[in-house]
Amino acid sequence: MAVYFDHRVEAPDSSGAALLISWHPSMCVLAVGSVNASTGGSVDLYLQQGEQVELCHVERGFSPSLLLWHPTKPLLAVGWETGETVLLSHPSGELTPLPNNTHTACITVLEWSSNGSRLVTGDQAGVMAVWRVDARGKLQGSPLIKHDYSKPLTCCIFRPPPPAEDVAMLARAAVSGDESALDMFNWKKSNKGAAFALGSQEGLTFYISTADGSVYSVDEQARSVPLVSVESAIQTMWYSKRRDVLAVVTDSLLLSQFSLGPEGIAQEISKVKLSGRGVQHADIVWTENGLLITASGEQHIRLWDVELDDHYALSLDESLGFEKGELLNCVSFCTSKQVLAAGTSRGRVALWHMVTVSDQKGDTKIHWKLQTPAEVEGNISQLQWGSSSHLLAVCSSSCVVILSEHVMCSHYSQQMTAVQLTPTQLSRDTFSKKTHRTGHTDTHIRAVQVTKDMVAVWNGKYITVYEPSGQTLHSTGSFQCESPALVVHEENIYTVEPNRVQIRTPQGTVKQLLAFSEAEGNPTLLSVCGSYLAVGTDTCHVRVFDLTRREAKAMGVTKNLSELIPDLGALRSVKCNASGSHLSVLIAQVNGRPDNKVYFYDIELDMLSHFDFFTGRPESSLAQSEDSQRCLTRCEGELAARCPVSQFWDENEPRLFVCETVHVNSDLLCSSQSQTEKEDVLVVTFFVTQEHGLLLQDSQPKPATLLSLLALDTPYYYYICKLGEGGDQVVSTPAAGPQVPSSTQMVVRRALRDFVGLESCEKQTRDAMLNFSFYLTIGDMDEAFKAIKLIKSEAVWENMARMCVKSRRLDVARVCLGNMGNARAARALREAEKEPEVEAQVAVLATQLSMLDAERLYKSCGRFDLLNKFYQAAGKWQQAVETAETHDRIHLRTTYYSYAKHLEAMGDKNLALVYFEKSDTHRFEVPRMLMED
Repeated sequence: MAVYFDHRVEAPDSSGAALLISWHPSMCVLAVGSVNASTGGSVDLYLQQGEQVELCHVERGFSPSLLLWHPTKPLLAVGWETGETVLLSHPSGELTPLPNNTHTACITVLEWSSNGSRLVTGDQAGVMAVWRVDARGKLQGSPLIKHDYSKPLTCCIFRPPPPAEDVAMLARAAVSGDESALDMFNWKKSNKGAAFALGSQEGLTFYISTADGSVYSVDEQARSVPLVSVESAIQTMWYSKRRDVLAVVTDSLLLSQFSLGPEGIAQEISKVKLSGRGVQHADIVWTENGLLITASGEQHIRLWDVELDDHYALSLDESLGFEKGELLNCVSFCTSKQVLAAGTSRGRVALWHMVTVSDQKGDTKIHWKLQTPAEVEGNISQLQWGSSSHLLAVCSSSCVVILSEHVMCSHYSQQMTAVQLTPTQLSRDTFSKKTHRTGHTDTHIRAVQVTKDMVAVWNGKYITVYEPSGQTLHSTGSFQCESPALVVHEENIYTVEPNRVQIRTPQGTVKQLLAFSEAEGNPTLLSVCGSYLAVGTDTCHVRVFDLTRREAKAMGVTKNLSELIPDLGALRSVKCNASGSHLSVLIAQVNGRPDNKVYFYDIELDMLSHFDFFTGRPESSLAQSEDSQRCLTRCEGELAARCPVSQFWDENEPRLFVCETVHVNSDLLCSSQSQTEKEDVLVVTFFVTQEHGLLLQDSQPKPATLLSLLALDTPYYYYICKLGEGGDQVVSTPAAGPQVPSSTQMVVRRALRDFVGLESCEKQTRDAMLNFSFYLTIGDMDEAFKAIKLIKSEAVWENMARMCVKSRRLDVARVCLGNMGNARAARALREAEKEPEVEAQVAVLATQLSMLDAERLYKSCGRFDLLNKFYQAAGKWQQAVETAETHDRIHLRTTYYSYAKHLEAMGDKNLALVYFEKSDTHRFEVPRMLMED
């Protein structure tokens, strides 16, 4: 779940109403063009939190008409309504005007070539000019090309360059003996004595359109030739590099596609009238894969897939906070996030997430999932996603706002939780007292930490400390701190700065410094578990500190994980256990992809081990008992092809570790939203010890109604809930935005498998159950029974019998059933021993304990005859019949007969007659049934 922080740009008082916005393609710099009726127009530059770049302010007595950034350099081309064009350099504010005599009418075209070496300018009078810009971003004198079309120019696009040679592929071919590939590296032997292109060549041919519907092709030699002509003024153009097709859309929303031949000849291949109002100010966006998206002030957004020739519309949903009659004015599509944003007439930003779904036939279909809107003031006229995909600029009738997406903060400590609801609102739960509170903070929340007596909030620049007081949060102090990492333990606040960790008081006073050498790097990751602090640095070093004393004390040495882990790019997460003896680490590889392994570092033995979720097994060197090996083999398929996304140690039990995993091909891995928002998340729990290595304790899917795992504190998992029902929720709230109800409880507890029904047991029973589970996992039955010999509770024995279903220890289950006094289950288990499959025997035990595992177990061992009987005993007759028809045909007639007898008993004699006929017993049973009636 994500929240959107709103940053209003700090515009000068004289700037007036905003007309234009433009993000730099690779930098977090926003250009805003404004007009003031009394003073004229201006252009200003702003950073991602709305701070104005003071040196970059341009004023004129007239309005700006176009803004366009250089593709790589901090250089902004600004066109004005009088024809003046200037280049504004960031951050120096240096201005480079184009010669005054070039354009005398309003600038209507600005376009950079792909590498930025050419700039095309065009005006309302039809004058087009092409300028050369050098590698330093300096304009080179007079225009290379100048042409007068005598008609207003409307738009321009550069034709993408042809693909360059793949150097790596050629090098491999040359090394393997391919002489033609080898010759490519020799300029004497290559074609015409010229070396091949080692990089992408810049395409300098472009297409420019006029108001009468004509499109001209202009090549590098300044030749301008008519290409195509349509019926009215062209509003936008798009070039498909894959198909060599030029698509144009006119003011009347007529879409025409032209195939471009090698001779520069265009042939029309389709012409379609798009749905919607054909208005001049319609906002039209093309995506890279040829999806045309239009917003024209209607209650729908219309989409047209040019390549598949498919079209559909998206509308708003009043249940998510939109109003009836709300109009959609503008659109912007973020390719990296696959999110479509649309601005409405009521100041809301609608967000659709694009999801590609494959059916059983392998066909893909696109679904658009509408999220809760963000809100600003006024009628929104323009939107644009920034170079950083979490930034969205919104231009409305009253202001320009930068929306910054932020994954919501949360924290758990000592039975207390804090979860961010909005940019300034927290939901707090104290499970030991069963209380729930919501409170507002004075600042935006970018990180939060909670303890028994205080709540610490970081907004990116300051840390504010609050004291909970009923429903409200009372501020007790604030101090400046730009630390990207923040943790709290008891009365101390831990922050980072270059090469050290600071230990502060709640007032911000530094009490102690934990120094790291230059080689050890800068601390970037902090985590506290129990009374131990884990630190990870940007050079992949890790260290643990003991916090039990007055001053923090280092344990062991700082370990360089780069020496132990190949292809280690960066640390994603570093956590330590409750005794400080083990560290767990999630990493990103050198290529930036998350690693499939969870690494465990034993501080005392100075030894690294791992569990590989790609194969579903730990490293082969880890000692595994026969029982744990059997368990891992059984679960290998379930755990394979996955990747860990979050990790936690138990708050009090140092052996217990849990992580959330997703499939390796899941879009969660590259999503900037919370990585566990979607389904198919598996929660995997391990025992981790020095003597026995990694032992799989349990694996279960994350409940669909919950968002993500927050903590593990035996006997519970703590999960964050979803806001509302299903789907990804986005919460935004400027002052006018919707507020989350104060009664919303955001954290729920779910018992561990071994503690279902024993959630309120005392500590002695809890420790005994954990020890029993541990010894059962490693196969030490003497120690397992010794751990529970003093347990008298029947509920505890039943719970242990349930554990035996998961571990498939039927010998232990017999002891548990005996202590439960469950003679019926004991007898059924004894009779099941004649079945050759262990799964079938375990399924009988699961059935007697009213567990849902029986169905899965029968299927896994292929005993469909027993599955058929199970369905009949459970009253699932349709599933029983289907099983008999598909897998258990030897018992098909018997199943039909049993179902017919059931229907007769239920009074449905007509349907019973059908199944008596199917069972071929109708000659006797049907007359009997009718006579008895």
